[in-house]
Amino acid sequence: MAQRGSPETVKRKELVGKLNEVCLRAFSAAAQSAKTRGNPYVELAHFVEALSRSDRSDFDILCQSAGVDGARLEGDLQRALDKLPHGAGAVEEFSDHIFHAIREAWTFGKMEREADQVRSAHILMAAMKVPVLEGLLLKISLEFDKIDPDSLEPQLDGLLEASVESTSAPSAAAEPAAKPQGKSALAQYAT
Repeated sequence: MAQRGSPETVKRKELVGKLNEVCLRAFSAAAQSAKTRGNPYVELAHFVEALSRSDRSDFDILCQSAGVDGARLEGDLQRALDKLPHGAGAVEEFSDHIFHAIREAWTFGKMEREADQVRSAHILMAAMKVPVLEGLLLKISLEFDKIDPDSLEPQLDGLLEASVESTSAPSAAAEPAAKPQGKSALAQYAT
């Protein structure tokens, strides 16, 4: 039986609360993208596409370091989003795959990196280590096949020194997170 507060028992709202500022903005942007496109669900592709738009983020740096072709990835992401069902008047729900990715990222970040917040590197690395999530990423773009988490992991600290997520991490850990004004993306779009 899983212990209370362990990654297996954490509720969706708590998982979203573990995201750092970059990932939380991407989470909200993913919800907005789904709404704008008329998609009934916020899918992993929405979240990954939003993460990919964060310049100098962990995600951006790891993709560049692995030799991912940014233009090809962007095109693949747009094609994946275009294939999603559309015509919905409102977003009904967030895909379980997003929360699976966040849960795995939190576990990776906590166990391997001793991190209190989920960074986009944790999401990408963890997703590439979990077969179901890796398969979904590869369906979105074969460019993700260039990312080898086992070879990148020993280099993470050095690679991510210049990340905007590294510069915001100390202040985020030192000060309590500010409460967002209005409804959160999860509260606003999920029932």
